[in-house]
Amino acid sequence: MLTNSIQEAKRALRVMAGTPRALRLIFKSSPRLASALVVSNVLLGLVPLAELWMVKLIVDAVATCFKAGAPVEQTQVIHLLGALALIRILNNSLEPTTRLLQEQLGDSLVHDVNLMILNKANSLVDISVFENAAFHDKLTQAQQEAGYRPLTLLTNLTVISRCAIALCSLLGVIFALQPLLAIMVLVLALPNLIIQFKIQNEIWAINNFETPEVRRMRYFSQVLTDLGAASELRLFNLGDLFINKYKERFREFRASHAKLRIRHWQLNFILANIAAIGLIATYAYVAISALQNKISIGTLSLYMTAAMQIEMQLEGLVWSTATLYHGNLFINNLFDFLDLESPVALAPKETALQIPAKLQKGIRFENVSFKYPQAERFVFENLSFELGAGESIALVGENGAGKTTIVKLLSRLYEPTSGRILVDDIDLREYDIESWRKNLAVIFQDYARFHITARENVGVGNVEFIEDLERIQAAAAKGAATGIIEKLPEKYDTTLGKWFSGLDNGTDLSGGEWQKIAISRAFMRDSNAQLLILDEPTSALDAQAEYDIYLQFHELTKGKTTFLISHRFSTVRMADTVLVIDKGQIIERGSHNDLMIKDGEYARLYRMQADRYK
Repeated sequence: MLTNSIQEAKRALRVMAGTPRALRLIFKSSPRLASALVVSNVLLGLVPLAELWMVKLIVDAVATCFKAGAPVEQTQVIHLLGALALIRILNNSLEPTTRLLQEQLGDSLVHDVNLMILNKANSLVDISVFENAAFHDKLTQAQQEAGYRPLTLLTNLTVISRCAIALCSLLGVIFALQPLLAIMVLVLALPNLIIQFKIQNEIWAINNFETPEVRRMRYFSQVLTDLGAASELRLFNLGDLFINKYKERFREFRASHAKLRIRHWQLNFILANIAAIGLIATYAYVAISALQNKISIGTLSLYMTAAMQIEMQLEGLVWSTATLYHGNLFINNLFDFLDLESPVALAPKETALQIPAKLQKGIRFENVSFKYPQAERFVFENLSFELGAGESIALVGENGAGKTTIVKLLSRLYEPTSGRILVDDIDLREYDIESWRKNLAVIFQDYARFHITARENVGVGNVEFIEDLERIQAAAAKGAATGIIEKLPEKYDTTLGKWFSGLDNGTDLSGGEWQKIAISRAFMRDSNAQLLILDEPTSALDAQAEYDIYLQFHELTKGKTTFLISHRFSTVRMADTVLVIDKGQIIERGSHNDLMIKDGEYARLYRMQADRYK
């Protein structure tokens, strides 16, 4: 039993160790508001004792006059009443002032914490973490806490500081009467504090455990309200299926919480009655002391009110401390997220190499292996090939063969599990990642659809020139997006997508139109990019549109090193070298003509596709 108590105490100390970091965060957010809040709470904490003392003096003054048989000394009582009124005015003025300071500081804090989360997410230079369920659990928890948890923690610290100041002063009053009485009050409060810590631990544990389930419920809710799924939901009558899945998860969620709440109510019921015994014992001792003429009537009033205030302050202190403990359990989830490190090892800024103005030798994969985090199977192992400077390679193979993974490794969106990627015979990891990515022009098959203006959607391809309309228009022309944009209500200033249509005239596009916007982004970098990565760049386009785009690509790729992934062999033929990938291994390599003469897998796939057009 003792061992368990010690372990619980150690755990509580570890959890509460997050409080200083949270306090630093609060004071960093707004030192002026935080300091004003501290001063305000110190004053509010002293008010109860000051009021009690004034009431004692007033009662004693009145009692003395009655006892002496003399008329009440009105001047003294009026002065004391005036002092009491000033104390009450101060208290009533400080209450709304404290709330205002807290709310203003809370706004600043929520902004800063959300910004920290966004900056942390943005600082993770690879995308493997975004494909990890544990990462999304941490992100969900961090986002849930960001909106209110720091503010709740601040509120609890405010109440704790106020209650602690008031409690210390009130206990001093009781201690002066009978030290054992003050000690008894504290001892009776201790089990309540320990139990409340245990209760908060259980609440945190069940919430933490259920985070994946909460995400699952949120997903079912999102599916039912998402435009992307709306058509299939209605065509296949899937609405009830997802509603029932949501209801089933919610029933389990509610049942687990209901059972826990009942047990916590039982514990709190018992603890409340233990506290009541302590209060009654204090009342009895004070009343007996007055009957024995050991204390005056005013002092009786002082001690009785102090005992009542002590119970109130103790209750506030215990609950706020327990809630602070609970908040620390959750805010540590936020700190865990903020402490995440990217798996991609970045070269130190002071020693990182800059990409040469012009590649001389090209790129070489040297025994590169890769598997996703927590996966057992490798996507590919010991993959080796070369791409000379200014040459183009097309990657061909069935879905899942690892083609997109190769180009994402090259983009440093993933880190190889083993092996090296060399650029001009230097390990890619030794280059500055920003310098490398500035030399890439990329179109992925899972391109982003940003709900911002058409001008910005194209301009983000080279954010340095996002305000250069002439350059944006030239890129849109090369990407065959000019006709689309010119037909929009506000042309380049039209917001694409419907998310914000309540605020502006948002316009959605078809899949092929969105792809032309994405292609135009790549043309924003056609002057300074040395490496082009084209991953199914025309999958949503019709044959004529694809032909027009590839006329532009032919010009774009001249003298540039190019990786091309496409299921359309008419596109693949433009590459200098074709790599055929199967089950993570290169099974054929050569030009289109060489591979057709070889009559292997590439020739088989080419004829299969060609037969469809006969």
